[in-house]
Amino acid sequence: MITICIVDDHYILLTALKVLFNSYDDMKVIGMAQDISSAIKLVKSKKPDIILFNICLQDVNGLDFIPKFKKISPQSKILMLTKHKDRQYLEKALDLGVSGFLVKKAMDYDLIYAIKTVARGEFYIHPSMIDGFMSDSQFKTRANELSKVDLLWNSLSSREKEVMFGIVKGFTNKEIAEKYLLSEKTIASYRLRGIKKLGFKKKSEIVDFIIEKLKILK
Repeated sequence: MITICIVDDHYILLTALKVLFNSYDDMKVIGMAQDISSAIKLVKSKKPDIILFNICLQDVNGLDFIPKFKKISPQSKILMLTKHKDRQYLEKALDLGVSGFLVKKAMDYDLIYAIKTVARGEFYIHPSMIDGFMSDSQFKTRANELSKVDLLWNSLSSREKEVMFGIVKGFTNKEIAEKYLLSEKTIASYRLRGIKKLGFKKKSEIVDFIIEKLKILK
């Protein structure tokens, strides 16, 4: 069971994430906080596996409190929830020991994948942030903690991931196109790009990867 504490100053987001995470048999939200002082008390008492932490709380720079979290609960992995993509900002977070970055516009399966990746002791970065980091030596060091396939999976766009999931569920290009109100040609393009990025040659390889490696399909 992966235990999670969520820190964010938006109550609706907190409750929505709690419902999402608790819908999985291997996840449990054991606490939520809307301000930094409550968050510190929560983490100190609960010692969660994962701290999903919005770095900006009511005009407070959350980066200043990452060392505090690391001190009071060394075993907790910090997954940074952010709208920032400023490289220097994120590099500082890396220096402070965060285990990953997740943007607020992420899809639900991105959230689940990020939580499970970080819980395994690996590093996660949302696909929208990868381009800005690929030439950075520090990111490359962190990326070595990921398997090659995981890193490539993170490079897929949200739509490419949706198409990959459609393939696993046995949907045809036409059925996937109808679901997302797109043309079959567009879906075929996403499918081809996704398979090419992952380096797979057979559908069975995609199925095995998503079911066994990601472990997020029920």
